[in-house]
Amino acid sequence: MPADRVCLYVTTDGTPPRGARGVAQHGMALPMRPVASEWETLIWGYVTRWEATLPPQPDGARVRYTFDAWQSAGSGYWREEHKGAPRLYGFDVDTLRVPDWLRAAIIYQIFVDRFAPDPGKSFAPPSTPLSGFYGGTLRGIIAKLDYIASLGVNAIWLTPFFPSPSHHGYDATDYGSVEPRLGTNEDIDTLLAEAHARGLRVILDFVANHCSHRHPAFLAAQQDRHAPTFDWFTFEEWPHRYRTFFNVQSMPQFDHQNPGARDYLIRHAVQWLERGFDGFRLDYAYGPPHLFWSEMRTATRAAKADSVMFGEVVETPRLMRSYEGRMDGCLDFLLLQHLRALFAFGNETVSTFDAFLHRHAAYFAQGENFVLPAFLDNHDMNRFLWIACNDKRRLRLALLCLFTLAGPPVVYYGTEVGLSQVRDLRHPDGRNVLEESRLPMLWGDDQDRDLLAFFRQLTLLRRMGGDVWWRTPHETRLVDDTRGLYAYAHGPYTIVLNTSDAPQTADIAGAGDVVLRTDDAIHLRGTSIALPPLSGVALLA
Repeated sequence: MPADRVCLYVTTDGTPPRGARGVAQHGMALPMRPVASEWETLIWGYVTRWEATLPPQPDGARVRYTFDAWQSAGSGYWREEHKGAPRLYGFDVDTLRVPDWLRAAIIYQIFVDRFAPDPGKSFAPPSTPLSGFYGGTLRGIIAKLDYIASLGVNAIWLTPFFPSPSHHGYDATDYGSVEPRLGTNEDIDTLLAEAHARGLRVILDFVANHCSHRHPAFLAAQQDRHAPTFDWFTFEEWPHRYRTFFNVQSMPQFDHQNPGARDYLIRHAVQWLERGFDGFRLDYAYGPPHLFWSEMRTATRAAKADSVMFGEVVETPRLMRSYEGRMDGCLDFLLLQHLRALFAFGNETVSTFDAFLHRHAAYFAQGENFVLPAFLDNHDMNRFLWIACNDKRRLRLALLCLFTLAGPPVVYYGTEVGLSQVRDLRHPDGRNVLEESRLPMLWGDDQDRDLLAFFRQLTLLRRMGGDVWWRTPHETRLVDDTRGLYAYAHGPYTIVLNTSDAPQTADIAGAGDVVLRTDDAIHLRGTSIALPPLSGVALLA
């Protein structure tokens, strides 16, 4: 709508502001000014960008705002509404910084049902292939904590363990207790105590966007339009048409404009921190609005000062950066794409990869209070080893690169011992069967012991580097697309990678002793490094 007047209505105490046509009924009215005309391809026309300046606010202020627009000489009027009320936006003013432990983290992701059964028991064949229950438990994880600590990781990310009808748990029926087939609240207490005793932080996968259609709050809303939880959800045609997570009817979406829904979720997040968890990986964090994450961060930091929040936001860098000040970071899906392209698929040049790294670092350096945990795969995609045609040389090479870049590395369970898949998750009939990448953990003689030893050396290298990985930028030393050679210096280390299928020799001035190599056949003669196909080495610079 063409408009020549826009006004912002603001409060700083957390209450919703009210106002219309430039007059505030609650809070203050700030007239906005046009500052730029911009082309918007989606509407094939120009739009005007408007701005207003909010007076400086003290630490702890809870800024909430709405806005409207109108024509001063006409009848045109517009404001964004939600269920008949102005849509609420906001942020909390604070001086919070990313806790150092997250920057230094090496995170091990555990899919609870697929990691380890109770001691003395074996995984059970599921009644439903892949999507059934294999029998992993919290007690199984507790029994494997010595193994986890021996990997050299210092944080565990647990997939959801709340009561749920599914094997994955991303559709909770209760946010305050544990799924009985996985264990008990007491098992959680034991796991937290035993993990902390081993120097392991524990991160909970928290799903704030949606719940199960069997959740009591949703069932009550379906049965009674006057139920207290009716407005926690958005019904398009009550009772059977409602907003969902990607049209999955068993996963109704919360309405985060509703303060009751926000309070329910945040209250339970705080509860788990008070129980001993150290932070949250936030599932589908793009779903809830920024206002919600601001409130959750304020509440969780008040409950535990060094707790962390990092989100799953599979969106543009600009949108990812908009969560700075609301989260401590976002998972680095952009780096994931390039790591897989270069090291698994082999369809990206080293110069393209190098250019991406530098541009990526420069873009996010503008938000230095924001961390990008990096990874090769997770439970929602094909495993890296599978797309690399089970070539463990490619996996070692990718891991070496991952562990020597800035972001805290995240490793999906089983990667360290060669766990792969039987089939691609994209089935011939077009279905995406995510469970293909969620097979049970390998134990005993099924583990690749050589790969496991390499992984332990890799985590040691990462920890020896201390804060060099995130306090200093990496510097390119060699880029050779023809030979597939790539080298960069990061702090006291020089990393040299041969991404080609042929042996190559790299000349690196000032190269020192070998710290870690992916292949025992790598040899050094002075500044000359002989690299077998698909191999890499970390040297003292």
